[in-house]
Amino acid sequence: NIPLTIPEMTLPYTKVTTPPLRDFSLWERTGLKHFLKTTKQSFDLNVNVQYKKNMNSHSIPLPLGAVYDALSPNTDDLHRHFEKARDKTLDFLTKSYKEAKIKFEKYKVETSLDKLPRTLRVPGFYIPMTNIIVSPFTAEMPAFGYMVPKEMSTPGFTIPGIGFSLPSYTLVLPSLEFPVLHVPTSLQKLTLPDVKILRPSDHISIPAMGNFTYDFSFKSSVITLNTNVGLYNHSDIVAHFRSSSFSIIDAL
Repeated sequence: NIPLTIPEMTLPYTKVTTPPLRDFSLWERTGLKHFLKTTKQSFDLNVNVQYKKNMNSHSIPLPLGAVYDALSPNTDDLHRHFEKARDKTLDFLTKSYKEAKIKFEKYKVETSLDKLPRTLRVPGFYIPMTNIIVSPFTAEMPAFGYMVPKEMSTPGFTIPGIGFSLPSYTLVLPSLEFPVLHVPTSLQKLTLPDVKILRPSDHISIPAMGNFTYDFSFKSSVITLNTNVGLYNHSDIVAHFRSSSFSIIDAL
């Protein structure tokens, strides 16, 4: 309850002057003292949200068995297609490696394979809803470079009249390519990881909805509010809503 004192002021960009205000008490002049017990107000606020799990579940039919019947016979075909693609990739990599090796040996260029990571590791994993289990997978990867030596020759020429001639020069310059620097021997025996397809159930269980309650309460010297909301799963879904208020001010 501190009185306010505001001096006389002239509003900017206008000629309006406000009168001075001295010892103005909001507590006394606005009537707050008639319905507030003290100038130091406090309130209590409580919020409670609760969800109670339902032990029942709903069984929804889903033809996952048909997915199993469609995938199981095709696993052998998948392995055969993979082996064909592996052999074609191996032939391409071997050809590229031999071509790059000839160029490196011709121009005595050394390659550093120690700095190139060449191992791929994939942990085993499980695919939900389909009961598919894939085993861990490790494969040695081929190593690639970025440059190969390339021979270039400059033409020789003679300037008539002055007898100046420039002979032809042969230069070996790096050329931007992606040569294969290493082909792992294990690539010849590379196979797909083991895939186990377990026949799933033709139904999916979904937990039933539980009971949800929400309680809210607000208490102060002026007003008291209480609210309760409930959503219950019995034989049917039942919702409850309760609210009450009390105030010393009739308008509230």
